[in-house]
Amino acid sequence: MLKQFMYLLLILTISITQAQQKTITGIVSDNSGILAGVLIKVKGTVTGTESDFDGKYTLNAKIRDTLLFTYLGYKQVQKIVGRSNVIHVKMIEQANALDEIVVVGYGIEAERSFTSAVRGVSVVDDTESYSHKTIENYKPQSGQLTAGEINDFENWLDWKKLYKNKDFIKVKNQWNFNVKNYIEVFVKDINNKPITNATVLLLNDEHIVIGKTKTDVFGKAILFREKGKYHTVQALHNNEIKGLKVTSNHQKINFTFLKSIENYDIDIMFTIDATGSMGDEIDYLKSEIENIINRVDTSIQSKRVGLTFYRDIGDAYVVKDFDFTTNIKTVKHNLSQQYASGGGDYEEAVEKALQVSLSKSWNEKATAKLLFLLLDAPPHYNQENVKIIKNAIKIAQEKGIKIIPIVASGADKTVEFLMRFFSISTNGTYVFLTDDSGIGNSHLKPTSDNYKVEKLNDLIVRLIEKYAGI
Repeated sequence: MLKQFMYLLLILTISITQAQQKTITGIVSDNSGILAGVLIKVKGTVTGTESDFDGKYTLNAKIRDTLLFTYLGYKQVQKIVGRSNVIHVKMIEQANALDEIVVVGYGIEAERSFTSAVRGVSVVDDTESYSHKTIENYKPQSGQLTAGEINDFENWLDWKKLYKNKDFIKVKNQWNFNVKNYIEVFVKDINNKPITNATVLLLNDEHIVIGKTKTDVFGKAILFREKGKYHTVQALHNNEIKGLKVTSNHQKINFTFLKSIENYDIDIMFTIDATGSMGDEIDYLKSEIENIINRVDTSIQSKRVGLTFYRDIGDAYVVKDFDFTTNIKTVKHNLSQQYASGGGDYEEAVEKALQVSLSKSWNEKATAKLLFLLLDAPPHYNQENVKIIKNAIKIAQEKGIKIIPIVASGADKTVEFLMRFFSISTNGTYVFLTDDSGIGNSHLKPTSDNYKVEKLNDLIVRLIEKYAGI
């Protein structure tokens, strides 16, 4: 009888304990440090909160309740409440939609989740009738193509004038870009040395993260504001976090940490339109790229190069890709095998190429992560592709990848303005071929006079060395 009584008492005690709410506290972080604005919710209820500026949260829950930790760009975490009143959580960045693409051989085979635009992509062997021997034998001399560069951050007044241009406004509205108001964040150590790859966040006045990026070799990060009375900027480095509440009057912000973490690696991805419209210049571009790789190979100690070629849906392939490698000989061989064919309409599969390029094995610790996008046509315009493009830009921002377009002959103002949105959104720069070389069809004159004409290979090497800190 006594045993039965004690058993019932134990059951009653457990039931009462489980039914009682208690206060749970903890800190949410990731590999870079503290995470602010993480949503914490008791599963199956409306009870929830967010992690504060210091990553801390407080929430009432019962034993055996499940806590859901949700943060944009990270895998959701579930924690069951036990006897402890403290639950710390470390979030892991999710592979995102870009990693959901299944790449088989040289084509996109299938997709899941967000990237539904890949449906219907035809994947076949590249069996077009073509003499590769002929294309390998024809190799123009490098140093012939001419180009210019427009860095819109360095010519901000000219950029703001574009908001009076009807063609510019049309592209802005169609592709949903809002990069008119930015905050420049500099992260340095106590010796005034720039810190690379520090994570920088921008939160709106509701403490929701609206921007995330990494500092470059200059310790600089660019974030874009929304409307509101104030924003909060946070910098995370080496398990430290610092923040500052800012108003619209703040244009430049500085954070100082104790020490920097040195890294001298560099990743370079060339993403190239290989449709028929590129036929007038692709052989010259291949020679220029090989020359660039040769020069980079001798000037940068630790580097990797990747290649992505793309055409359009219905062609022999949509995307043909080669992941990063330190074997420059292999890169040159893969480059030499490519030629222009396919296409047919004006727009091409730019969005598919970006998805694949950004899903490659980028070195998150590299000093510079550069994606050179060579093209002469925009992506197909539809709402699904708008989402895909915007998601790709977001991933590039978060990984600290600078997109540097190189616009070839035949491009129109849609291409120019869209590519300038790509570059400015990722703290990159805009490059375009010019008629000065006399090679290829007519080239579009940019909506700016603030540039000088250079040899394309010299210009690209200059940019690589600039962003690598050489």
